[in-house]
Amino acid sequence: MTRFLNLLICISLLAALGLAADDNSIPAQAERGKQLFMKSAKGVPCGTCHTLGGIGTAVGPDLKKLASLAMPRGLVMAMQLTVTEYVQEVKVTGATFSGIQQQKTGDQIEIWDLSQLPPVLKKFSSKDVLSMARNDKWKHPPASAGYTSKELADLIGWLKWASMGSRKEIKPSEVEVSQ
Repeated sequence: MTRFLNLLICISLLAALGLAADDNSIPAQAERGKQLFMKSAKGVPCGTCHTLGGIGTAVGPDLKKLASLAMPRGLVMAMQLTVTEYVQEVKVTGATFSGIQQQKTGDQIEIWDLSQLPPVLKKFSSKDVLSMARNDKWKHPPASAGYTSKELADLIGWLKWASMGSRKEIKPSEVEVSQ
C-alpha cells in the first residue's frame, strides 16, 4: 500500500510540474501553426523555403534561432519584411531570376531559383553568373499573404514550440504590429 501511495504522489508531482508523459504532445495552437507553415492557402507556405522542427526545405535561413530569441511581434515583423539581404537578383547567361546562393565550390555556384515553386537548386559555372545584386523586386511571401492576427499567433505558436518547446498560448493581440 505504501508503494502505491508513493507512486500516486510521484505521478501527481510530475503532473503538477508539467512533466507528465503526454506533455510531449504538440499543443493545439502549435499544430494549427504547423499546418500553416507547411500548407497555407494564403500564399507560399513558410516550409517551402525554411526548415523548423525537422520539416520544410532549407532554402532560406533555419528559423530555430530566430524563433527562440525573438518576441511574437518581432517574429511578425520579420515575416512582413518585403526585402531581405539573402535574396539576390541573379543574372546568368540567358536569364534573370530571384535567387539565394547556396554555396560556391571552386568554379561551381549553387543558387536556389526562387522564381519556381518549390524553389529549384541550380548549378552554374562562375563565368555564367554575370551578376548578383540586392533584389528590391522580390517580396517575402508572408508580407502579402494577408494572415489574420489569429493565424499569425498560430504560426508563432508553432515557431516557439518547435524551436524551444514552449507551450505558451500566443494571443492575437501579442502579434499585432502597427503598420
